[in-house]
Amino acid sequence: MRNCCYKKSTPPYCRDHMIEAMAGLRITTIFTFMSLIITLQTSSAQRFDIKVTETPVIAPVGSDAALGCSLVPAGSAESMTIKFHRGDPSSYVYVYNKNPEDPGNQDVKYQDRTEFLTENIRGGYVTLTIRNVQPSDTGNYICLFEAPNHYSTGIVELQLAAIGKEPTIQQGKNGKVTGPCESSGWYPEPKLQWIDSEGHILESEVSITYIDETTLYRVSSPVPQYAHSRVTCLITNELLNVKQQKSVDLPSSRKTTAIAVVGTTAAAAVAAAVASLGCYIYKNIKGKADRELQRNELKEKEDHSKPLRKRKSSSDSRKSSSDSRKSSSDSKISSI
Repeated sequence: MRNCCYKKSTPPYCRDHMIEAMAGLRITTIFTFMSLIITLQTSSAQRFDIKVTETPVIAPVGSDAALGCSLVPAGSAESMTIKFHRGDPSSYVYVYNKNPEDPGNQDVKYQDRTEFLTENIRGGYVTLTIRNVQPSDTGNYICLFEAPNHYSTGIVELQLAAIGKEPTIQQGKNGKVTGPCESSGWYPEPKLQWIDSEGHILESEVSITYIDETTLYRVSSPVPQYAHSRVTCLITNELLNVKQQKSVDLPSSRKTTAIAVVGTTAAAAVAAAVASLGCYIYKNIKGKADRELQRNELKEKEDHSKPLRKRKSSSDSRKSSSDSRKSSSDSKISSI
């Protein structure tokens, strides 16, 4: 290459060299600018948020639960890595990418129980289905969408519910109740109440037991002690607002017993009130008598002290008269 840098004049071959250099610089600048625009557009396109389709998801125990997440704004998630986990990133419920799922990362509790639906993945929408859900599956699930330059998460809450069996109350041939109200198969923990024929809630002890994921919650409660006539055992799943109930007609002897118990209780309450009133009256009378006795004792002391004060006064008077006479005598002697 010829040296044109220190020539006073610019030969033709130098001008050609400069033109080529400027053209190359222009092409390089344009290419760099276009690359920057493409990079910015790509980076902007990768910015997204996650929207969960429904939360909480309420599913019956033993059914299949669908957890859905989608991109905002909508766009293809086909090239992204999508993960579902429960707070421990090292153990996933499910992992999706272009390669087949790696079972080594999946929690053993969810192996052979999950299905990932990708029909709408080009629109940014995916669904994870968990089969045969159990109470241990209750909780929050984090869905994570990960692109090369950005990631975002959403949280789906899964709640399970189960309606227990119709309550049972054991009764003998004569109608006498021989056992408590019982029912099993509830989730979450149910509420048990006793209702009388007038719709009033009766107090009674309630025993609630959680055995395992198959039996779920079992509840038991004896018939209230003061119940009579017709009573109803009402059990409610408050999550679903579903109720199960069992009513029984109690024998008349129980009604008589209940009335007797109530009467005895009322009599005891009246006796306690009378005793309290008597104690109050006694204290008032005793207080008045004590105050009267104190006044009498004080009066007697005052009566005893009066003669002493009188004698002292007379003595003082005589002493004063004697002093007066002595003073008069002294005065006469002085004058002589």
